[in-house]
Amino acid sequence: MRVLAWPAFENKTGNPYNRLLYEAVEDEGMEVAEFSLQRALWGSYDLWHLHWPDDFLSYRSPVTAAAYVGILLLLLVLARQKGTQIVWTIHDLGPHESHHPWLESIFWRFFPRLVDGFITLSDVGREAALRQYPSLRRVPGVVIPHGHYRPAYPEPVERDAARKEFDLDPDAPVAVYVGRIRPYKSVEPLVHAFRSVPDEDARLLVTGNPSGPAIERQIRRAASGEDRITLDLRFIPDDQIPVVLGAADLVVLPYEDILHSGSALLALSFHRPVLVPNRGAMSELQAHVGDEWVHTYEGRLTTDDLRDALSWARTADRPDEVPLDDLGWNRLAAQTVDLYERVRSGTAGNPA
Repeated sequence: MRVLAWPAFENKTGNPYNRLLYEAVEDEGMEVAEFSLQRALWGSYDLWHLHWPDDFLSYRSPVTAAAYVGILLLLLVLARQKGTQIVWTIHDLGPHESHHPWLESIFWRFFPRLVDGFITLSDVGREAALRQYPSLRRVPGVVIPHGHYRPAYPEPVERDAARKEFDLDPDAPVAVYVGRIRPYKSVEPLVHAFRSVPDEDARLLVTGNPSGPAIERQIRRAASGEDRITLDLRFIPDDQIPVVLGAADLVVLPYEDILHSGSALLALSFHRPVLVPNRGAMSELQAHVGDEWVHTYEGRLTTDDLRDALSWARTADRPDEVPLDDLGWNRLAAQTVDLYERVRSGTAGNPA
C-alpha cells in the first residue's frame, strides 16, 4: 500500500510525532511518501493521510489563506477522482486562533465530506468529532492514542546537572513550561499566577519559541522584576529537551483551549508529572497513566492551583517511570495500518 502523508517526516525537529508514526508504519510494510504538490498531482497513491489540514487557516493574510485552502480542497477532489482515499487524523477540532471565520466555514463545510476514514487520539475526541462533523459517521473511524516520545530524544539528564544549566537550586520547587508559545497556551497568565506563589524558594522556568514579537514582549513584561522566573524564549533543540525537563518537578501546561497535548506526552515520556486543565481529553490521559502523574484544575489557572500542584508533584507517592509501554509506536502503527485496510476495503462507518 502506498501512502502519501502530510506531514510524514519533514516536521521531525518541531514535533517528532509524525516521524515516529510513519517509521513504524513503514515497518508494517507500507510505503510512505512525504506530501508535495508534484506527488499530489502526478503520483499514484492508495491513501492520502492528513494531519492538521486546517493549518492554512492560521495564516494572517486572507488572500494567502484562501489560496492555500482552495488549492488543498482541489487537490483532495483530484486525488479522490484518481482513486486515492483520504484519511484524517483529528488532533484538534479547528484552529486555535480564528482569523477568517468565513473561510473556516467554507473549509469545514467541504473538507469532512472528502474524508474516507479518520483517526482520533481519544474517545473524547471521537465523540466531539462525530458531533461536529456528522458526515464522518458514514466512514470508518478508530481511536489510536498519541504515542510517547521516548525514542525521539536523548536519555534524561540527572536533575542536579539539568538545574545547573539554568542556575536553579537543586532543592528548589521548580515548575516548567515547555513548548511553542502561542496565545491560547496562556503562558502570560501562568507567569502572573506564579508571581503570587508565596514560597520564596519556588522557581518557574518558561522555555519555548514565541509565535510572534508581541507575545514575547507580553511575557517578558509579565516576568519583569521577578527573580524567581527564568525565561528561555527560543526554539529548544532536541538535545536540550532532556535538560529542560530534567530540571522540572512539575510541567505546567495552562492551555485555554485543549483537546490533546503532545507536550503532556513529552513531559510524561521523561517521567515528569504534569498540571493541565480539566478539559478535552486530559481526564482520559489522567485515567490512562494514573492521577499520580496527571493533576488537573478547573477554569483558569490560579496561584492556588499552581502552589498545590507544586506540592503534589514533590510529595505524591509515584513509581519511578510513567506506564507508557502500551503507547509504543509499533503497536500504534499496526492499528493505523488496520484502519488503512478498512478504508481500502470499504468497511462500513460508525454507528449513529
